[in-house]
Amino acid sequence: MNSQANALPLLIGTAQRAAVESLQAQLLSFGVPVLVFSRKSALLAALHEQPALAVLIDEAGLEDAATDDVLPLLTRLYKGTVFCITSDVPVIRQIALMRLGVTGFLSWPIDTQRLIDRLDQLADAGKGNPYRVLVVDDSETITRWVSHILQEAGMQVRTLHNPLDIFLALDRFRPEIVLMDVYMPECGGDEMARLIRQHPQFDSIPIVFLSTETSRGRQWQARSMGGDDFLIKNQESDELLASVSITAERYRRLRQWMTRDSLTGLLDHTHLIQQLEVQTVAARAQSYPLSYAMIDIDHFKQVNDLHGHAVGDRVIKSLARLLRQMAPLSDLIGRYGGEEFAIIMPGLSQIRAAQRMDEIRMAFFQLRHLVGEVTLQVSFSAGVAALEDGMSASQLVEAADRALYQAKRAGRNQIGMATMC
Repeated sequence: MNSQANALPLLIGTAQRAAVESLQAQLLSFGVPVLVFSRKSALLAALHEQPALAVLIDEAGLEDAATDDVLPLLTRLYKGTVFCITSDVPVIRQIALMRLGVTGFLSWPIDTQRLIDRLDQLADAGKGNPYRVLVVDDSETITRWVSHILQEAGMQVRTLHNPLDIFLALDRFRPEIVLMDVYMPECGGDEMARLIRQHPQFDSIPIVFLSTETSRGRQWQARSMGGDDFLIKNQESDELLASVSITAERYRRLRQWMTRDSLTGLLDHTHLIQQLEVQTVAARAQSYPLSYAMIDIDHFKQVNDLHGHAVGDRVIKSLARLLRQMAPLSDLIGRYGGEEFAIIMPGLSQIRAAQRMDEIRMAFFQLRHLVGEVTLQVSFSAGVAALEDGMSASQLVEAADRALYQAKRAGRNQIGMATMC
């Protein structure tokens, strides 16, 4: 579970403390600590003492200062995102506030889910996840040169001198780009690229050839066998860095679009099952426990029927965000379909996985979804199964699904556990 103590706080400056009490509680339940200040000096002191995820300031001002007086001082101390909370102010006023340093606007009453979405975008932008680069070359000199350049730029680099071991590296390291020599003793890089393209799970990984070959005809021939680009060895380091960065970023965005559910940002059904198959093989090969949980939002049809599909989507997104926060590995969570989710938990026994799921269940049940003047409380049920000897990935899914329906039959809002064979 992610520690809220390590999360950057959201700072709110407003004279209307009561108006943000519910917002403060909601954000805290999502793991976003909130500090509220009604006086200028306290808000500025907090910005001076600690970093913040973002600042929200009331257009109506604080108890002891107008917003126009606070913003110039605030933006000297803080270079991050500043949202202004407004109530139907004209465009000319919004322009004036932007000139004072406001970067976005929110309206009273604040839509918690939309604010959380925007905060998530800020947090993701600040993570700066390094690109993963696999360098395949029989030359120690070349791999050391390439690794030095890319690691200095903050990338994660793995090197491989024998191309025949590449599938193990692809499985374990999951690179976002492969830099591969064309001429190697064991096999040609173009031959290996052609072989890699025979495997659907690796078909879209960019393969960039790195070689001394200067013949354009030979370069195009190599690319036709599965490569995406061709770079000359010992070129300028800036050119190498730029080429790798551009290609890896394009792959990352394409991969996100290809593998993620558009509403939640979690793995879609197909890629969730692919990940489960990969994790099942790895758990069996390395002899560690693996658990799998199926989740279903209780009475979700009633939510849609009574409050509309837009509210239902907000509930789904709320659960998705909570799962990303509290699940052991955020990249092993998927939307199974509709209001169903699933989590792959390598390294956790069934008991430990069930305990973790129960923590998430209680946290989700504590959330309050504001629908106009109505506060909506929603629960979920889950089933947890553990990988046993001889069990396939599909059998693990079936076991967790049976445990889920066991929990639903027992009254919902609880965790069911698959019976061990």
